[in-house]
Amino acid sequence: METNSTNKLIIITKNKGIKFLKGDKSLFTKYSYFQVINAYKNLFVCDEDTIDEIKKNIENKIKLGFYRKSFQIKDDVTDDNLFEAICNKICKKYGLCGKTLQEKEEQIKIIKYHHHIYNPNTLYTDFIRMYKFEHELRMLLLKYTLIVEESIKNIFISYLNDKNAEPNYLVNMDNYNTNSLKSKSFDTMKLIIDKYDNQKSKPIKRKRDQHLIVPYWIIINELAMNQTYYAIANLNSNDSNKIFLKCLNFFTNLNLSEEKKGKATKQITYERKMVNNFKTLLCYLGEFRNMLAHNQPIYCYNVLNYSINGNPKFEYELPLANPEYKDKYNNKVPIEKQQINIMGSLMNSLKEYFGNDNFNSNNSTKLDLSKIIYILYKLLKHIDKNTNFYTELVEIYSKYNIILSKSVIEVKNPKKINEIKNIISELSTYDMEIPNLIEKIESGKAYKMSLKSKNKQLENLIKQINLISKSINVNEIKSKYKHFPAAKRYTEFTGINANFFTNIK
Repeated sequence: METNSTNKLIIITKNKGIKFLKGDKSLFTKYSYFQVINAYKNLFVCDEDTIDEIKKNIENKIKLGFYRKSFQIKDDVTDDNLFEAICNKICKKYGLCGKTLQEKEEQIKIIKYHHHIYNPNTLYTDFIRMYKFEHELRMLLLKYTLIVEESIKNIFISYLNDKNAEPNYLVNMDNYNTNSLKSKSFDTMKLIIDKYDNQKSKPIKRKRDQHLIVPYWIIINELAMNQTYYAIANLNSNDSNKIFLKCLNFFTNLNLSEEKKGKATKQITYERKMVNNFKTLLCYLGEFRNMLAHNQPIYCYNVLNYSINGNPKFEYELPLANPEYKDKYNNKVPIEKQQINIMGSLMNSLKEYFGNDNFNSNNSTKLDLSKIIYILYKLLKHIDKNTNFYTELVEIYSKYNIILSKSVIEVKNPKKINEIKNIISELSTYDMEIPNLIEKIESGKAYKMSLKSKNKQLENLIKQINLISKSINVNEIKSKYKHFPAAKRYTEFTGINANFFTNIK
C-alpha cells in the first residue's frame, strides 16, 4: 500500500471534507492518522460511493468537482478520462496491479472499496474528541475488567487448593479434556509451558532459579483473562464445570449446587444452560479485555462490517453462527437471524443472573458495547455494592458531552449553607405576637416599643440571611464541548443512549 507524509495526510484529510480550525495542523502531528481518522470515520460519514456508483455518477456528469478534489485529480485530465484516473489512484493507494481498466475495476471491487463522504461541518477536532473520549473510557473499563479477571483467577486457584491439586496440575495432560478433535487443550498446555520461560516475571524466575516447579497459583496469575477462561474451559469436564459453576454463583444472584442426585431432568437442563450462557459472557468479556489492552476502538465492538447504505447496516462477529444452518423446512437461516435467536436466550439468562431491570427486559438482541458495559457493571455490582464504576462511567460520557451533558453545581463555602438553613428555620418559626399587639392597641396600652423590638429582630434575621448569601458562590460547571454531532450514529453502533444510563441501574 502507498505511504504518505504528514503533510500529504493533512491534504488528504482536508480533501475528504474534514475542516481544520486554527491550530489543528499542529495538533495533527500529535496523533496517528490511523488511530484517529481511520478509526472513527464511520461515525461521521453521511454517505459512501462504491466504485460502480462513482463510475455511474461520472458518466452522468454528477459530482465531478467533488471527485476531482477528493482524489486530487489534476485539471489537465479530461472528464472522459476522470474515472480511469480515479481507478489509478485507488490502485496505487492499495497496491493493486491491474493492467487494463476492467482489471482495475474488478480488483477494486474485490477489496470492497467505498469512498466516504462526510457531513459538511465535520471538524478534525470532532475526531480528536472521540479519540480522547474512548481513551479514557477504555482505561476505565480495563481497570474494572481487571477486577473481574482477578476474581476469576482467585476462584480457579481456590478450587485447585481445595481439591489438594498437585503444584504441576496445569502441566499434567491427564487433567485436560483430550477426547474431542476440536479440543484446544494442547494449545493451553503450550501456552502454560511457554509461561515457564517468562524471565520477566519475578515469581517465575525465582522458582526457576531455585530449580523448583512453578506452581499453578503462580502460573494462573500470569494469564490474561481470555487465557484463564480457555485454561478452565479445556480442563477435564468435571473440574471445568465446577469452576465455572463457582464463578456463576460468585458473580450472580444464582446459588446452584454441584450435586446432581435427586434433581429432575428439567432442573439439570436449566442449570447446564445457566452455566453455559455464563461461560459465553465470560468469553465475550475476555475478548473485549484484549481490545481495551491493545488500544482498539470500542464503539464498534463486535461489528464485523458496516455499510451506511446496506441492509442490514451492520454485520456482527458474535455470537458465532453456522452459515450452512437450515431450519426444519431445509431453508438456510441467515446468520443475523441465528445471532438474534442466540442473543435472545442470553438476554433471558441475564434476568436470571441479575434480576429483572429496564435494560434486560426491554432491550434489543444485538451484541454491542451497551451489553458488555451492562454485564461488567452487574458483575461488579454483585461483588461490590459500593463500586464507583457507574459514577465514573457517567462522568466520562458527560465530560466529553457524548450522549450525556455535564452540568455540575459547585458551591463555594458550602458550610455557610447550614448556617443559612438554621436562620431560615428560625425565621419560619418567628412569632410577631400579633394577638398580643392587637390587644394592647385595642386597650390603649403602649405597643410601639414592642412592635419596634419585634420588627428589629425580624430585620436582623433577614440581614443575616443576605450577608451569608453573599458569601456563598454557586457556579454551574458544564462540559467544554458542544453537542456531539455524531450522537445518533454513536447510538446506532453502541446501543447507548441517554436512557441506557437509567436502565442499567
